[in-house]
Amino acid sequence: MNNQINILIVEDEILLAQDLQLRLESNNDYKTTVVQSYGEAIKVLFTTKMDFLIIDITLKGEKTGIDLANSVNENFNLPFIFLTSHADQQTFDQAKLAKPHAYLLKPFNDRMISMSIDLAISNFNSALMEEDSEAEEQTSPTNKNSPDSLFIKHDNKFKKVAISDIIYLEADSNYTIIHTQEMDYTYAIVLKKIQEKINHSNFLRIHRSYIINTNYVTAFENNAVTLNEDHQLPVSRQHKDEMYRRFQMI
Repeated sequence: MNNQINILIVEDEILLAQDLQLRLESNNDYKTTVVQSYGEAIKVLFTTKMDFLIIDITLKGEKTGIDLANSVNENFNLPFIFLTSHADQQTFDQAKLAKPHAYLLKPFNDRMISMSIDLAISNFNSALMEEDSEAEEQTSPTNKNSPDSLFIKHDNKFKKVAISDIIYLEADSNYTIIHTQEMDYTYAIVLKKIQEKINHSNFLRIHRSYIINTNYVTAFENNAVTLNEDHQLPVSRQHKDEMYRRFQMI
């Protein structure tokens, strides 16, 4: 199971790009791909699953990093950072319109990179969680890049967790416990917001405190369901009929 965060670096100064790549890949949480232009970046995004981008604002060629950022916002819905040595107000104002999730100024160090990535993922997650239900209903049917993973903060860094690895979600007051095959994560967001974020057909609410991944159901009875042979959870009366409709019985 590969939970590395796949980062696309879009930078036309090859030595700087290689330096950034080496710094990132010294951390086993990251896997990187380097391209030098708008066109190369778009090709990678359409052919390879990426989780995150670091984009130089001033790319060579007709299309700039800002153009790429606008395409990312329109077609891919991924978090990205603007990388730049230009901190003047005019450049900042132009870049701001593309709504980057953070900035990384050249020259950079390891701590600056880490802080920028964490800030970008945090801002991206917050923006997604704040979308209202109506907006989600309008975009989700046509979104070709519906997320197949979540970024979850754990031990002061963000980890990529595949949605398919989530066994069930458990409400705990204003927190949600995300039970996965690997480990459990406690996230400071209410269960309803996590449910909106996942929005996958395999997930089913069975109780006010539990949402299950139906792929892990191994048995069920009148008022309980068993996941992976060892997690038995209660099924409330109001959700029982829906659970029975999900499974074929003979």
